[in-house]
Amino acid sequence: MITSLRIRNFNYLKSIFLMLLTGLCFVAVMVSVKYLSKDLPSMQAAFFRYLFGLILILPFFKFQYKKNTNQLPIFKYGLRGVIHGFAVVLWFYSVANIPMADVTAINYLTPIFTTIGAILIFKEVITLNRVGALLLSFIGAMLILKPGFEIFSYGKIAQLFSTILFATSYLIAKNLTKTESTNLIVIFLTFFATITLLPFTFFLWVNPSIGDLLLLFGVAILGTLGHYFMTMALSLAPLSVTQPVIFFQLIWSTLIGLLLFGESLDIFILIGGSFIVVAIVQLSSNEKLKN
Repeated sequence: MITSLRIRNFNYLKSIFLMLLTGLCFVAVMVSVKYLSKDLPSMQAAFFRYLFGLILILPFFKFQYKKNTNQLPIFKYGLRGVIHGFAVVLWFYSVANIPMADVTAINYLTPIFTTIGAILIFKEVITLNRVGALLLSFIGAMLILKPGFEIFSYGKIAQLFSTILFATSYLIAKNLTKTESTNLIVIFLTFFATITLLPFTFFLWVNPSIGDLLLLFGVAILGTLGHYFMTMALSLAPLSVTQPVIFFQLIWSTLIGLLLFGESLDIFILIGGSFIVVAIVQLSSNEKLKN
């Protein structure tokens, strides 16, 4: 009994550490994109991010394809790739045009929109816990966006639509997991997102420097590592343990924005972000009870 408790506690600590690494990777991606925005259009930067990501994972495609015995749902894969691709473009645009803390805080709405979509599309049960979490997230969103007190910037609007598209992408992924392997879902997402962004990239083409390409390759590696660390963390501990750690990402993005880019500190962003994180934890605890 004591041994199993120690193993569980060790796994929980390991999971928290991995989630901290996840946050650092994603903040590093934001910093890189912020620097790249001076030289490349958002569409082109997003394309290269996925192209390099595709190069990194392509060697695994043949092995995963052979293991899959089901008929591939190409339409679902393609639809998710298109939606996710445009979500990333909007995210790149918002990183270039609004403070990093704003991007991070608004991005916390993604699991909230995913929950709303699951209720509407998959007819999941509406519980008091979920209603409370949605109300908390709504308060948080109002504190971040400040409607009526601040004019909506294109960057904030882009990030808000980005979270909605990401939530839609995750809902399609949830449906795909019923028949498809996780690795195959990731591979096809990267492939279709790259194909989606290709024609727009040539239309807005700007010759990237060697430094830009190296930085974009770094973005692809950091993004891949971030998702890998997050997946490992989720496999070691329940969501109620891992989700509170994502608040550190808001702190790091705020500090780096202040130190590197001279961004102002907005206390409403921190308070609003904390409201949404509490809502996410509340939803996560509910999922733990259901499982």
